[in-house]
Amino acid sequence: MLGLSRVPRRLLWFGLGAFLVACLSVLDMFLPRPWDGVLLAADRELLLVKGVVPGTGGALAGIKAGDRIVGVGRAIVRSPGEVARLLATWRGEKVPYLILRDGKLLELEVRLSTRRLSTPLFLYAAFTGFFFFAVGFFVLVSRPDDAPAGPARVFFILCTLFMLFLVCRLRPASYGFFDGVVLTTGTLSLLALPAAFLHFFLIFPRRQVFSFATSPTGFLADLQRFVNTSPHFFTLLYALPPLTYAVSTAGSRLMGWKLRFLSGAPVASWVLMGDYLVLGLLALLRSLLRAEDARQRRQMGTVFAGTVVGVVPFLLFAVVIPTMSDTEASLAWAVLSFGAVPVAFAYAIVRFQLLDVRVVVRRSLLYTLTTASVTAIYALTLTAANALARHQGLVQSRYFPVLFALLVVALFDPLRRRIQGPVDRFFFRDMVDARKALEELSEALTREFSVARLEDWLTRRLSEIMHLAWVVLYRVEGHRLVASQRRGGLPVELSSERALVRELRDRGGPLRLAQLEGLSLLDEGTASFLAAAREAGARLFVPLVASGELYAFLVVGPKLSDEEVSREELQLLRTVANQGAVGFENARFLAEHTRQMELEKELDIARQVQFSLIPERIVAPAPWRVAARCVPAYQVGGDFYDVLPNSRGECQALVLGDVAGKSVAGAMLMVAAREALRAEAMNATDPARLLSEVNRRLYRRERRMVLALAYLLLCPGGELRYCLAGQPPPLVRRRRGEVEELPMPAFRLPLGALAEAQWDEVRVQLEPGDLVLVYSDGLSDAQGSDGQALGLGPLREVFAAAPSDVEEAVAHVIGFVQQFSGGRKAFDDITVMAVSWEGKA
Repeated sequence: MLGLSRVPRRLLWFGLGAFLVACLSVLDMFLPRPWDGVLLAADRELLLVKGVVPGTGGALAGIKAGDRIVGVGRAIVRSPGEVARLLATWRGEKVPYLILRDGKLLELEVRLSTRRLSTPLFLYAAFTGFFFFAVGFFVLVSRPDDAPAGPARVFFILCTLFMLFLVCRLRPASYGFFDGVVLTTGTLSLLALPAAFLHFFLIFPRRQVFSFATSPTGFLADLQRFVNTSPHFFTLLYALPPLTYAVSTAGSRLMGWKLRFLSGAPVASWVLMGDYLVLGLLALLRSLLRAEDARQRRQMGTVFAGTVVGVVPFLLFAVVIPTMSDTEASLAWAVLSFGAVPVAFAYAIVRFQLLDVRVVVRRSLLYTLTTASVTAIYALTLTAANALARHQGLVQSRYFPVLFALLVVALFDPLRRRIQGPVDRFFFRDMVDARKALEELSEALTREFSVARLEDWLTRRLSEIMHLAWVVLYRVEGHRLVASQRRGGLPVELSSERALVRELRDRGGPLRLAQLEGLSLLDEGTASFLAAAREAGARLFVPLVASGELYAFLVVGPKLSDEEVSREELQLLRTVANQGAVGFENARFLAEHTRQMELEKELDIARQVQFSLIPERIVAPAPWRVAARCVPAYQVGGDFYDVLPNSRGECQALVLGDVAGKSVAGAMLMVAAREALRAEAMNATDPARLLSEVNRRLYRRERRMVLALAYLLLCPGGELRYCLAGQPPPLVRRRRGEVEELPMPAFRLPLGALAEAQWDEVRVQLEPGDLVLVYSDGLSDAQGSDGQALGLGPLREVFAAAPSDVEEAVAHVIGFVQQFSGGRKAFDDITVMAVSWEGKA
């Protein structure tokens, strides 16, 4: 019932409705009814006589083939239903029939008899039809998770149509209203049956792939793609039979075409049915010839032999001979051979587990007998003890049976529990192994994060538990997947860009090799890999997917018993794959965490090295005072400040730089820029020349290094000389308290931006108590909690409120920015330098 609950409702209603119609058709054949011996032609609404059974009332009255029944019981009739109602209510032995023959009306007296229309041939057809339905229903319930257009569901539809065709279309005709409904249902099944037959053998055991040319182009390429991949191909197959029927009947009625009918359908429909059956047999033969191993060949060979035995005589006696000789008397012979088809399928299902249906009838029977024996011991012990006690008169209380039953349960329940375990392990060993495998996997995942151990469990240990010949794991490493071991002709690695890898990632569940055959048309790498897997005997591909990412996939070989992998085992593999994927994900997270910790340790070392290059304090010549601080956005950064050697000893040279880049890359560039500055500062005679030389060293066409720089010279008498190369203008707070920007140089391009550039020097005279703020753009661009930048206006206000001491002024500005950011990670490196001249006016 669990499998039945997962079957689509529409499919169940279709099967139930068809089964009820078939049952009513059989029941109708056993109901007694008045019978005149007249057999109607295919177009029953015309009430045209096709023939008369010898010795019946119609034959004795003189009714002949070709007559048309116009009236019955002195009433005009227009349909078989009206004839049935009149005959059912007629009182008397003879009924007057009004017959139209050769343009003349004749009245004939017909003696009615009572008869049941069932015949041995019909009973055989009905039995064969219900056998078809039983086999199809068993497969459907056994494989409820089959794809919407998978073999199991198409097989069920095919078997149901066979039942309707045999039970409803090939039954003896009567006048009854229900007879018309049943025959119409049979005709509809006749239209859909050949398409379902061909459809099934085109996808069983896997969808067949046809190649019309080595490298098809144009129309051939479109046709090949349509036949192999388009779902509309099967829609066209199903549409052709009803279209043929509609055109034939419409042509006969509207255009006067002269058509011959065979058992209620135009001959053209029967010819098309024959064509479909032949194509289905050819598709089945192609699958047999392309079978991958001996077991599959035995499966396909049994089905092919039974289908040929059943279908070929049907084609001969039901299609070829009737259409050629204008008679359908041979139709009965066709039905006799048809029983071989369901018998062949039933045998293949039981013997070879065809369609992946695991038949456990023998095990289930033995299991039931064993558990029933334990139950019988309960009952016999209880009955015998109760009878003995009553017979001996030991106990007269009416509560004794209840109390004794409780005692027996208390004594035998431990025994039952002890027996139940070995019984389960003996009869359902696979399920016990499955539970054991899941327990082992759970333990492995909780204590192991080693990729090598996970690979070993998913290959060697899984092979042992599921009794597999071999399992190969392909693990993702960058843009390729590498095999855990060599196996036959399987490639050692596979590109992650292949269609096979994308399909496994998207599907996320175990897939049989046959389900992936269509991917061979998409790229050559996938085609060669699938060919190698087929040659090695692979059965399944099991992807390991977690959080939408493919970590690996398993290529599963055959079982040692050469049995097919059951549905329960597929579910086990799915569970193992899911937990294995989680294991690989955990292992990757652990590796990434380890690398992150190592990186943080290395960054901490780099931070120490970088800050060892930046002076902790700047000792300026009195009466100058300087303080600076660098706050990187990451552990290390590209901002720096330094004291440079100056060839003119009367002034002290300071720089504040900002390299384009952050984190490790910015730190490396910062070291290179600092060394270039210090090297050129030894020989430069003025700031403009210094910047030109450094620019030449930093500029590279293939890999440029851009440096924003503020160069300051603290000279005697309070003169401040500076050059700017891409840095914002310094701010000065006068002794009187107002804040203003220092003049910007005319040339201030960042260093390294162009091969040739020039810079000019600005000179400013400071007064005692003036405080200058030099900073990188990370200060004015700092973002608040609302994402807005600080800007120059608020920065001037902050600077205006800063203390006069340079150390305290730097701390005040940095503290405000950190408060303004609200604890958010800094957007850019921030460097601040405060300079004051405390000399006399």
